[in-house]
Amino acid sequence: MSSFGGETKDEDVSAAADIRPRVLVTGASGKIGRQVVSELLHRGYRVRALTSKRVPEIANSQGNLEWQQFNWDESLSFERLVVGCNAVLHLGAELLRIEKMQRSNVEATRALARASEQAGVRFFCYISSAAVYGSSLNATVTEESPLLTCDHDVKSEYFAVDYVRAYGRTKLAGERAICEEARRLSCVILRPTVVVDVPDLVELRSWSYAKKAMAGYRHSHHVYILDVVHAVLWFMERNLGNSSLDPGVNVYNLSNDDVDDENTYAYFFREAFRHSSDRRFKSIQLPRVFDRVRDVLRFRLPPVRHSLGTMRFSPGKLYSIGYRHRYGIKEAHRRALHSLAQNGSA
Repeated sequence: MSSFGGETKDEDVSAAADIRPRVLVTGASGKIGRQVVSELLHRGYRVRALTSKRVPEIANSQGNLEWQQFNWDESLSFERLVVGCNAVLHLGAELLRIEKMQRSNVEATRALARASEQAGVRFFCYISSAAVYGSSLNATVTEESPLLTCDHDVKSEYFAVDYVRAYGRTKLAGERAICEEARRLSCVILRPTVVVDVPDLVELRSWSYAKKAMAGYRHSHHVYILDVVHAVLWFMERNLGNSSLDPGVNVYNLSNDDVDDENTYAYFFREAFRHSSDRRFKSIQLPRVFDRVRDVLRFRLPPVRHSLGTMRFSPGKLYSIGYRHRYGIKEAHRRALHSLAQNGSA
């Protein structure tokens, strides 16, 4: 093998590979995880990728990718998996099945944080959720806003179905487990809003006419999946690039709620119809009172809290440390609209 300036022996290449940072990624075959793994490999990191599913048949990029099948329903022994890792990116979670949420979102998170602490992992990132706030009493939500009661279900705190409330509670319990376990770890907890990729935006056309009319006014709280990936790696590289350790837990909202009217469902429906002429995007926009009354009747709760569509999750704290979205929801919209224009109403 040759390189610029002379010859490089195979053993030299192997030695160089050994000193590249290794990153453990949980939920590596999931929606966000696949994108994170791909970007880590692109940047030259070694990746230990965890999945509870069948290990994907993906080419091992220059020996940098190591897949591990690991089901935390069966074991919470993360010790061997975190050994030799500079960073842990905890993306895995249970979103739908309430009976599995305590194990997946709380117990597994605690065990992984504890193993990372004991192994001397330098950086730990946990993808939580904006669901931890429930339905806020105030329209603007910051990291200091009140949170859900996490040890039992209080229906009046959240205009949401049972599994969504359970998800919010258990993600918050996972956050607290990390805070209890971390001593030397540098931890970042990100609370993303609604993470979407281009196909998710295109598939909004499958909503019923009534749903589109009812939800049109809502702020969608969409944040582009590539911005979530960028934020995770921005924090990781910021930490790994520091010469000194910075232990502690920092929490940030991860939203694109500063684009206001351009992040509503009605805005996207109008633009999608204009670019594609697909009548499935055609809709009227009902006044928000219809949506509000429906929530009150559906959940049998007094209208003292804000529903998701009228809340704003402030990214101010994130911006205050110098972070900016690399792409933004406008870019996600542009790519979705381009796809629709190319494919029409197919």
